[in-house]
Amino acid sequence: MRVGRKWAVCRVLFALGVLTTAAVPLATSPAAAQLGPDPETELNDLKQRADAARHDANDAAERYTNAQSSFEDLGNKIAELEQKIAQGEARREELRGIAERRAILAYKNQATDRDLVFGSTNPAESARSAVLLDRANQADNAAVAEMAALNTQLAVQRDRHAEDSKDYNGYRQRLADERNVLDEKVTAADLAYRTLQARRAAEGLGAPVVDGLVCPVPGASFSNDFGQPRTGHTHQGNDMFAPMGTPNLAVVNGNITYGPGGSGGNGAYLEGDNGVTYIYYHLSEYVGPPRRVAQGEVVAKLGMTGNAGAPHTHFEIRPGGRTAPPTNPYATIVKICQ
Repeated sequence: MRVGRKWAVCRVLFALGVLTTAAVPLATSPAAAQLGPDPETELNDLKQRADAARHDANDAAERYTNAQSSFEDLGNKIAELEQKIAQGEARREELRGIAERRAILAYKNQATDRDLVFGSTNPAESARSAVLLDRANQADNAAVAEMAALNTQLAVQRDRHAEDSKDYNGYRQRLADERNVLDEKVTAADLAYRTLQARRAAEGLGAPVVDGLVCPVPGASFSNDFGQPRTGHTHQGNDMFAPMGTPNLAVVNGNITYGPGGSGGNGAYLEGDNGVTYIYYHLSEYVGPPRRVAQGEVVAKLGMTGNAGAPHTHFEIRPGGRTAPPTNPYATIVKICQ
């Protein structure tokens, strides 16, 4: 064989070897693609992402509710101070009237007052008149002294009111800033939760039941804000933040009724078969009429009715019935809203 031909054959064999080697991964890649990620691993990854997003949203919810508490607590103090100022001004006008009337009376009757004491020929009557006159003067002096003290107090209260009103605007701005952060974090948490739920549904998994309860607002963000200051009262539940229209679920089997809740706006009242009443406030919509409901059934949709600064459901737990004192639902929500 010629040298040239020999090298030509070698080049062909070398090319075939390269092509064959290169073809190996191409032949195996479709099979590898078909395997895909492990379903359980993927579900865990999605849950971790959802948990991380809700952790951020819970932090934002805590900052927002703390800002709300500071804002409303200062508002309560301002309202109380304004009431005290109004009462003080009314009392001052009353004292001023007493002092003015006494001054006029004393000016007109200064000779008569002396005659009552010294002009009587009866010593006992003169003594009695002197006592009465002293008492009148003491009462007038006390009224003048009280009015002077009240003027000082009112000046202090007005200065305090001016300072609090200035701070109030700052607290209002802080609340607005925290609301913007809350909206952003809640949106991200809701998206992560919906992605997780879609995967759970594909795996045939339903809403988790923990200690016989389901989460009233799945995917919502919340903080331990029970007992914090609110306008004219303290907070009787936990606020659960989620996008407008998020479904609210029956925590247990029971009977649901609907009605206004004052500053709570639209309310839903679930009388559970377990003897506990669960209350949902600020609802945007009732779902269905008053009826018997099964656990996990949609009973309402989240909103902002009543006194609400952001979309949320105010959730209460009242063992012993609707009129019984509420208990802090935070520990229960942490457990069942996974």
